[in-house]
Amino acid sequence: MARLLLVDDDSGTLAWMAEALQGAAYDVRTVSGGSAALELLQTWTPDLILADLLMPEMDGFAFNRLVQSRERVPVMLVSVVNKPAEAILRGVAAYVRKPVTAAELRAAVERVLGAVEGVAILVVDDDADIRECYRLILEPRFTVLEAENGRDALDLLSREPVALAIVDVHMPVMNGVELIRAMRDDARFCTIPVVVQTSDRAAARAPVWTDLHVAQTILKDEFLDWLMTQIDAHLAPAPREAERAWSTASGG
Repeated sequence: MARLLLVDDDSGTLAWMAEALQGAAYDVRTVSGGSAALELLQTWTPDLILADLLMPEMDGFAFNRLVQSRERVPVMLVSVVNKPAEAILRGVAAYVRKPVTAAELRAAVERVLGAVEGVAILVVDDDADIRECYRLILEPRFTVLEAENGRDALDLLSREPVALAIVDVHMPVMNGVELIRAMRDDARFCTIPVVVQTSDRAAARAPVWTDLHVAQTILKDEFLDWLMTQIDAHLAPAPREAERAWSTASGG
């Protein structure tokens, strides 16, 4: 039975998530903040941590950096804040946007627990040079999967757990809009964050991306800088306040 630790300062959210996950036969424990979670990790190691992004003491990004620097337990953020792409690139194992149903939450947990080779990012672009460029930046921190069109991407998604998809717009066989719409209509993939990157300025401004709950739409000539910024933030040390919380929890 997989062990899950839920971290949220809202007692109602903790109760709801615990009920949803215990019903799926998980061993679930709950705490109300980052410091309490760090203290519990001294004596109990979960298989996955689900945490809010906006919490007192430390936010979810700082909490994840501390956990990864010491315990290496995967952290999934569950939040109303729309920052899924940034979260994945900063080392979070998965990101689920609230509101979320019990079925969607359980599917996201199953996807992370089923990932045996770390966090995987799917790059979907018909330009092989673009895919290779992104691979060179993302590896070895992430496992990079590649597809040259939407149909191949859906086939990969059905076989591999993916934490984030980076999708081009104009592709043969199945374009980016068709791919993302298919993902949103499938319970297995509907919570996977998507970043759209395109050279088409008109396409980048299209309202369809809001309807499809795309995390970010970025022009290709700006995308590499954005990508590097997110990864650099992941490598930055945790804030002093978070480090003090860990020290207190450790009895240091």
